[in-house]
Amino acid sequence: MRLLCPSGLPGLTLAIAVASRASQPRHAHDSLTLGMVTAGTRCIDTNGAASLAQQGAVFVLAPGQAHACAPVESPADADRTSGPEAPVCSYLALSIAPAALPPDLANLRLPSPCLYHPDLAEALLRLAEALEAQTGLLERQSLLAHCLELLGRHVCAGRPQNGEGSAGQGNLEAEAGMSATVSTARQLIEENLETGVDLAGLAQACGMDMFALHRAFTRAVGLPPHSFQTHLRLRRAKELLRCGASLSEAALQAGFCDQAHMTRHFARGVGLSPARYARAHKQQDS
Repeated sequence: MRLLCPSGLPGLTLAIAVASRASQPRHAHDSLTLGMVTAGTRCIDTNGAASLAQQGAVFVLAPGQAHACAPVESPADADRTSGPEAPVCSYLALSIAPAALPPDLANLRLPSPCLYHPDLAEALLRLAEALEAQTGLLERQSLLAHCLELLGRHVCAGRPQNGEGSAGQGNLEAEAGMSATVSTARQLIEENLETGVDLAGLAQACGMDMFALHRAFTRAVGLPPHSFQTHLRLRRAKELLRCGASLSEAALQAGFCDQAHMTRHFARGVGLSPARYARAHKQQDS
């Protein structure tokens, strides 16, 4: 078991368990627990009702919700002879203090702690990767906001929406104000590419809640704030590499934390390493 307490994200911890045989007796957390099983099967017992979270499943426990959990043999292996060792499972679990949650998750209650949500599972993996690696604060904050937004959508699905379509002019004015807010946030990201910005700072500069800003920015730009920042940084890094900058120079001048940070995003966004990209352009010019 490893426990990460990432800087810049107060009230958040990440527990990563690999091949764990540990069982936890009935207990409760003061924080929201949001996680996923990465291997094996985990049984989560709430109020005497057992739920099985298999590999890829997301689990959610509200603050104060009593539960017990343990690794169990997966249903697929039930007809096979068990070995001498106890079952194991691997998982990651975020602990998020109530004060760090958006309003729509303040009084969270779900019929089951386990849910199948591939998009949320993928988002949790991306967030865990960013928390373990050397990444910028905006990236971490934005990935966390994305996870909580996906969870919020799941929780709110099917709830009646009060007052939809009842104030057309007011909605138009609100949309215009939101567009201006997003433009301000976008400009701040562009102007501070090398030093970077954080989501809370952007929200304060724009005079709004950071979760609301994240939603509005993503809807208007088509990318969440951290992805937009990464897009600009990759564009800048490519320009620098084409001009002959070294990998470390390109990484730092484009605003990445270090060369490894740039390489990870370069491979994901461009499809090849920055070294190969630089060599290809060097050969083209020779």
